[in-house]
Amino acid sequence: MSDLLEKTHPDNSSKKIVCRIEDTDCDDLDLKLSRLWLRIAIAGVFAGQGMVFSLALNMTPPPFGSMPYWILHGGLIFSSLVVMAFLGGPLFASTWGMLRSRRLSIEGLFTLSLVGAFVGSLAGSLTGEGDVFYEIVSIVIAIYTFGRMLGERSQARLMAESEELRERFDQVQRVDGDTGPKIVPLSEVDVGDLVRVDPGGPIAVDGIVREGVGYVKETALTGEPLPVVRSVGDRVRAGTFSEDGSFLVEVEAGAGARELDQILNIVQSTDGEPSELQLQANRLIQYFLPLVAAVAILSALLWAAFGTWMEAVFNSMAVLLVACPCALGLATPVAIWQGLYRMAQKGLISRDGAFVDAMADVQTVYFDKTGTLSEREMRVVETLVSDLWQERRTGLMRAVSSLESRSSHPIAQTLIKELGVDESDFPIVRDWRLIPAKGVAGKIELEGSEVELRVGEIVDPESCSRAVELETRLRFREGKRVYVSIDTELAAIFVLQERPRAGLEIALEELKALGVQAQVLTGDPNPNLQLPAHVHLQAGLSAADKAKIIELAAERGENPCFVGDGINDVIAMSAANTSISMESGTGLANSAGVAQLRYDRVQAIPEAIALARRIRARLRGNLFYAASYNFIGMSLAAFGLLHPVAAASIMLISSFFVTFRALRLN
Repeated sequence: MSDLLEKTHPDNSSKKIVCRIEDTDCDDLDLKLSRLWLRIAIAGVFAGQGMVFSLALNMTPPPFGSMPYWILHGGLIFSSLVVMAFLGGPLFASTWGMLRSRRLSIEGLFTLSLVGAFVGSLAGSLTGEGDVFYEIVSIVIAIYTFGRMLGERSQARLMAESEELRERFDQVQRVDGDTGPKIVPLSEVDVGDLVRVDPGGPIAVDGIVREGVGYVKETALTGEPLPVVRSVGDRVRAGTFSEDGSFLVEVEAGAGARELDQILNIVQSTDGEPSELQLQANRLIQYFLPLVAAVAILSALLWAAFGTWMEAVFNSMAVLLVACPCALGLATPVAIWQGLYRMAQKGLISRDGAFVDAMADVQTVYFDKTGTLSEREMRVVETLVSDLWQERRTGLMRAVSSLESRSSHPIAQTLIKELGVDESDFPIVRDWRLIPAKGVAGKIELEGSEVELRVGEIVDPESCSRAVELETRLRFREGKRVYVSIDTELAAIFVLQERPRAGLEIALEELKALGVQAQVLTGDPNPNLQLPAHVHLQAGLSAADKAKIIELAAERGENPCFVGDGINDVIAMSAANTSISMESGTGLANSAGVAQLRYDRVQAIPEAIALARRIRARLRGNLFYAASYNFIGMSLAAFGLLHPVAAASIMLISSFFVTFRALRLN
């Protein structure tokens, strides 16, 4: 990765920040976020002091032209200019871009109200007639900057996670005939080359196994909860890991052509889509912005012709002030952020306001299975011990725990946790060895004699004495079986199954009660998770298969929500109307998800949908109120019936009313 830099996180944690050398902005994202918060805080301070001093000047103004007059007015003018220079750059640039492209947007209304407030206040300061309201400059810019910051932050984190994942699988051990394996960048590998993968190492190419056998962990790409056996002739993919075997892999797809690259490219090229309410607001602006400008100009011309120039200035400024987007700008954001706060209390965290709108429209929720509806760790649902070892069960379980304690395989860790044997009771194991794709074995002392103990898939039940009998005695026919043999005798069988998330059954029933369908899409070819009859499950799907299903659902108008945790879920997340990642999921999935499920609490999903529907109803009411208020206020201001101070006061009262309404969401 010659074009990438890796920096250590300032808190000396293991977190890495990945960026490209040619990028001029290569700061830690958390540091950038802190700087943006500092800017917004500064704008808030200026707005607060502006409100205090403007109120004082308007209520008890000092004599015009006096030293206190110019000090106070000069300070307010200076503070407004500082805020515009310090924070207003993006707003003014967006407004200029709007004008150059001959389109209308909310930026134009923000800028128009900001300029109107400043010019009207400046006219009052210079003439000594009328009131001032410089604080509106800071309020408007702070609202705009806050929304812009959130969008840029989410996109930057997603890009960083994608680059970090790409870097993790960017080197291989290329096998050369004369020199042996040599670590080289992925870009130097061609189709047909041979690369070596060591036990525990990452697989960085899509290819075919030419030598070796062992377990490969594919959970992030396929959803398969347990490592799968891969041997000569099997295909392996970049983004997976060898658990215990050494492989010689012939490259079928290298840099840029891997399935992993396709997923990352889609993620990095995906642009956020505006919500329905955002589109409605944009359509409203197309008509509202020209109307505000036209009414303000017409008011100025008419009052200049039939009144005084001061009346023309103040009445036109009153139009702009009463039409300030604070009501429109607060109506939606305050209700949405309050809704997002309530969702966070339930365990569903999102910083995207469009998430609320999308959840209100959801008709079908598509779930990944492994790591989403089921725990990543399996559970032992049955332990069957042969009659010969029934009385010596405790010693047998200690021996199994001791043997498995040296393995990092997920099944081994599950057995150790389930058996709960204290390490101090572990018997000594000699000649411990890993048998790739089969299990583990070793010599261990049991009841005064040394025996050969094996755990895993190393026993053929039909060729082992009493095996057939033990199989018929199992209560659970579904699930992963792990065999324990001593010398050549089958001693025990463990049956493992996926562990459903706590509250899963309740969550699925609540979705049904809301009229929302639930479906499961998994890459696991043999799922054994028990689900209600009304939940449809599709197994053995690739990342592209999942995305296609989601795209078709979107075309049918289902407004799908996808819930996942793995790399293979990212494309489907991007294709869905909205998406949720599990807190325990991969970094890329967490960055791609619009929301994250804290503590993996799936019950929060139906609760969030019900809340989002209530929020949308309140939002529509707020937007209708804001539009009505602006229309009436502008009419009064245009006819000279609304003083700029009254216009500013009404705007503030309206904003408080909208805020109060939003905060009362239940």
